[in-house]
Amino acid sequence: MLNHILQLLNKTRIDLKKNQQRRLIAFHCEPASRQQAADFLTASLADKNTLIISNTLKNATPPARAATKLGEEYERVFFDVPDSINPDALGVVSGVLCGGGCLLLMLPEKIHWQNDRGLFKQHVDRLLKSDEAVFYFSDEKAVPCPEYVSATPVTTPTTTTVDSVQSYHSPYLSYDQQAAVETITHMLQSRDQVCCVLTSGRGRGKSSALGLLSAKIFQNNDIAILLTAPRLSVAEPLFRQLHQLCPEGVSQRGVFEYQKSRLNFIAPDALIEKLPVADVLLIDEAAVIPVSMLKQLLVHYPRIVFSTTTHGYEGTGRGFVLKFYKLLDHFRPGWEKLELHQPVRWSKDDPLEKCIEKLLFLNIRPVLSPEMPASVNDCQFVLIDRQTLIENSTEQSAVFSLLVFAHYRTSPSDFQYLLDSPDVRIYALKYQQQVIAVLVINQEGGFDAALSREIYRGVRRPRGHLLAQTLCFHAGSEMAACLNYARVMRIAVHPELQQRGLGSYLLQKVVEEEKAAGIDIIGSSFSATPELLRFWNKAGFDVLRMGFSRDHVSAAHSAVVAMALSGKGENVAGVLAEKFQRNLRLWLSGPLKNLSSEVREYVLSHCQNASDDLNEEDMRDIGSFAWFNRNYESCMPAIRRWLQTIDISQSVLTEQERFLIDLRMRMDQWADIVSALNLTGKAEALAQLRTIIAQLLEQEG
Repeated sequence: MLNHILQLLNKTRIDLKKNQQRRLIAFHCEPASRQQAADFLTASLADKNTLIISNTLKNATPPARAATKLGEEYERVFFDVPDSINPDALGVVSGVLCGGGCLLLMLPEKIHWQNDRGLFKQHVDRLLKSDEAVFYFSDEKAVPCPEYVSATPVTTPTTTTVDSVQSYHSPYLSYDQQAAVETITHMLQSRDQVCCVLTSGRGRGKSSALGLLSAKIFQNNDIAILLTAPRLSVAEPLFRQLHQLCPEGVSQRGVFEYQKSRLNFIAPDALIEKLPVADVLLIDEAAVIPVSMLKQLLVHYPRIVFSTTTHGYEGTGRGFVLKFYKLLDHFRPGWEKLELHQPVRWSKDDPLEKCIEKLLFLNIRPVLSPEMPASVNDCQFVLIDRQTLIENSTEQSAVFSLLVFAHYRTSPSDFQYLLDSPDVRIYALKYQQQVIAVLVINQEGGFDAALSREIYRGVRRPRGHLLAQTLCFHAGSEMAACLNYARVMRIAVHPELQQRGLGSYLLQKVVEEEKAAGIDIIGSSFSATPELLRFWNKAGFDVLRMGFSRDHVSAAHSAVVAMALSGKGENVAGVLAEKFQRNLRLWLSGPLKNLSSEVREYVLSHCQNASDDLNEEDMRDIGSFAWFNRNYESCMPAIRRWLQTIDISQSVLTEQERFLIDLRMRMDQWADIVSALNLTGKAEALAQLRTIIAQLLEQEG
């Protein structure tokens, strides 16, 4: 079989290269032969520019690190799938395969593949067998005959666009890239106020266009450019372009200096916090950054260029378009929009790109504008059959497009999880047979007492049980993981029907359904904003926890909200809601001191006055910190209340141990404590603090 694959690669190579098209070759291989197959195919290829993606093969990049290859180019990609496909990694590496190349997909041995009844696998299998971009060797012994190969010709593009007939010059990669960069450059050089949005599908040279733009405005200028993006790796093509065009420039991680000009990368949360001075602000993959943050930047910086991918694994730009364009119309009328259409590394009608879009649900399009129901009671509440999502493309598009619109970070692996996890349920509202709202539930918890106790003590962290684990370990309810939970993962309403009560109605119906199914607590976790907190509070949910660290993209703290659906649920949720309100003010002076003023004001307004007296819940928190692995921030309010009731001067503590207690009571930063006590790091400081608290507990009896 390997000889036939090699023959196929060599036979199609010239035509593929000529038309700048790419193909996928899929075949099965048993575990014992996978390294041999990889060695044979990569060693036998005429070119050696091959990327291997695998967790086990030699000289390979693990799927989890596939994103580090963004911006590079390969003639071949060898993608090892010994068990199940990593869809996010597959999406990434398909983008680094240049025109004329082939993606080799080595699937599990056929018996294993056939026995896998997962819905995502069924979806992949159906597409491999039907898509014209794929050469599929379905049997390890039977191979395509020469007639089959010659009967599957490379399709020459028939679409002629303005991009293909208008000329462009180096270093630009397409006509529309050149036009976009020159247009934005002219605006920046001639106007004091500039607001421009650059959009494109993936693989159109958007990030490199920002690099070309930066290099162009660096020339004969003393200019300061700020660049922000969800992560530094997103901007690698930009920095690579700058290196090529300004070879005399000096580069450090996230910084590029050329003559008197400078470009600095800064994370979104740091940008919002510091708002540094800049002549121009560039925002790459803006769709991944919350619109509320973009609004602040839009108001603060007079010359700003936003760019975003309108579809693909990098972001979900269509939701961005709907929300952000309205904001631009209001605050910056006359803003400019530019779009890149022409792919820069493969043909416009590339078969592999179309195949990957279908395979990974990257081709989801907005659903048609629905009619507005006169009343929520006119809507049909349904539980979606996930098999239908694979077999019915209309239903699939309706459900998945709503989820893409609603969430900034929807990835192919999210859809894989929705299809395959046995704990997922998808509810929807339909009107006139059209899906207009979707809510996704993940069932969690239900552990025995022993495992719940281990979770509470920080010994175990079962994957996929965020709500149960959070309330048990972080919020501090020892038996909480024994309860049955329904976590709302996503809730989405058609953009044209929002603010009409449909989301609240759908949530109400799901609460009724989950209560009837025996769920003890229903809840959710999300980046906290006053609007979202207000929505959940209105639906009857209480805040049980706020995350102590901020998301580096949204700059928001997470919130956990919940509603009890049973007596057992009330025993946990009721106690934790009261505990959160009791501890909040101390947290706001410490780990939550950077909480946004709007969220701070909202949560405080919903807190009832509670006693500061030490109680049994406090003593459990103190003991679990001292003798187990509970985190300090969660237990800090209880520890502070307790320390204020005892006389440390009469204890057996050393002077340094008393100093450590004093620093913690002052809520000094861990870094300052480590420095003051000459410790090796936070871990040593925590270990000493646990020992001190344990000694004091034993002393107090």
